[in-house]
Amino acid sequence: MTETLYLDTNIYIDLFEDRTDRLRPLGEFAFQLLKRAIACEFDIVVSSLILEELFYNSYEQQVKNLLPALDEKGKIIRAEIAPEDVKAARRICQERKTPFNDTLHAILAQKMNSAYLVTRNMKDFYELQDLIKIIFPENL
Repeated sequence: MTETLYLDTNIYIDLFEDRTDRLRPLGEFAFQLLKRAIACEFDIVVSSLILEELFYNSYEQQVKNLLPALDEKGKIIRAEIAPEDVKAARRICQERKTPFNDTLHAILAQKMNSAYLVTRNMKDFYELQDLIKIIFPENL
């Protein structure tokens, strides 16, 4: 069975902007991860929250270029936000003082049985590690 990954928004932005952090090629790490998905190593969960964040940050065209390649290979699993997901995220972010969107990402990753939530933003997910395993893309 193929592992399922939930990629945080920043992984897509790393890819689209070919970002680096002065030492590491973050865009290349993101590219290699998606390349492995297209080669059938992983399935990728794409939530409506991911799309909303990417579109809000003006990456709509890049998303429209990327998703068909993943869709064509059957590598995308769509995740919609249910009212109970929002309710759980609100409760958890109040209890743990975590950012709402990151909490909702963790809940969606868990709901979709993702093996990992892949992110660059470990600090905002630190308090959510009991919900889903958090990992950098280069550590997969």
